[in-house]
Amino acid sequence: MSARPTWRLPALAFWATALLVLLPPLAVLAYAFSERWDRGLLPEGATLQWLNALLADARVRTAAWNTVWISGAAAALALLLGGAASLAAHLASPRLRRLLDALALLPFAIPPVVVAIGALDLFVGRWGEVLDLRLVYVGLLAGLLFPLVHQTLSAALQQLDAQPLIDASRTLGAPDTLLLRRVLLPLLAPAFAAAGLLAWTTAAMEFAIANLLLAGSLELLQPLINGLRGANGHVAAALIVVSLVVLTVLALLIQLLSSWRTPARS
Repeated sequence: MSARPTWRLPALAFWATALLVLLPPLAVLAYAFSERWDRGLLPEGATLQWLNALLADARVRTAAWNTVWISGAAAALALLLGGAASLAAHLASPRLRRLLDALALLPFAIPPVVVAIGALDLFVGRWGEVLDLRLVYVGLLAGLLFPLVHQTLSAALQQLDAQPLIDASRTLGAPDTLLLRRVLLPLLAPAFAAAGLLAWTTAAMEFAIANLLLAGSLELLQPLINGLRGANGHVAAALIVVSLVVLTVLALLIQLLSSWRTPARS
């Protein structure tokens, strides 16, 4: 009998896809820590000067702080509204839950550029003298982040099998507020933390709306990276590497919180 071939089409497809996915980040990493990369196929020299220049740049620190607080505000608003809506839907009726599931699909059907242009026409062209663009940006992001919060909490409630708890609580005469405060919210604390981190990470990576709506009034990291790309590509690459490291740490933390198992019930 002939030996079975070691390499097959699925394995070749997997490694080809992995190479295509990993090649751009590796190229950015090499560009961030090289002295120059314009005279050949390979980078020349290893240096940390671009990372040091990045850390010493006051503009980068300001943009990072702006990104942290405005993304945190949008994530907190999305977590508050989305968490309240998801819990109310599970406590109220399956019809309301299906309505929220349908509404959670709308942000995926509307491109962010369309949202940004509509916000510019409405909130800047008509109400620009009354509304603060930062508040408008937080509100828009909270709406776009709602599906992440809703789906995360819905999956946690299904994993928890919360419906028997709700039925048992109502059979015993306990109000829903007591059920929320003493049972559901403590069990859903890891899911709330994971949803908040996921919403914050997604908000920090937003580019289209931030670039069109906040350009000139508040500088965030993603538009700054796009601007630095034309001035000094090495510094922009170093900023991308730092952002990827932070996002990787947050992704691991989100995975840890998402895989948190609730205690088994008899």
